[in-house]
Amino acid sequence: MTIDPLSEPPVWPGERSLETQVDQILRVDLAGEWGAKRIYEGQLYVLRSREGDHCVQLITHMYAQECAHVEKFEHWARTRHVCPTLLTPLWHVAGWALGAGTALLGSQAAMACTAAVEHVIDEHYRDQIQ
Repeated sequence: MTIDPLSEPPVWPGERSLETQVDQILRVDLAGEWGAKRIYEGQLYVLRSREGDHCVQLITHMYAQECAHVEKFEHWARTRHVCPTLLTPLWHVAGWALGAGTALLGSQAAMACTAAVEHVIDEHYRDQIQ
């Protein structure tokens, strides 16, 4: 019997296959991208009503980037037949509320929220890569 060195190692009881792990990572990452998109939507809803707010242009740019991320992750999820998390409705409401709530506190609070979220996302993806 020859062993193919490029084949996936056997899955032992209690372990998850590489395919299952990738699907779970994709589900979590898609939920995170949706959450980030909704945060920006909530921020923009509040900040656009404030004439001359200097953060609107920056957040609009970041929102467009998140929309592209969501589109790519949704494509991957469809391709792999990965169902979204059951918590998707919660992400939509909580993300928007967090964005709107921080924006109501002012531009600095909105930007602090944005910086914190982006920092956590960067760390999350770095951990996944490792």
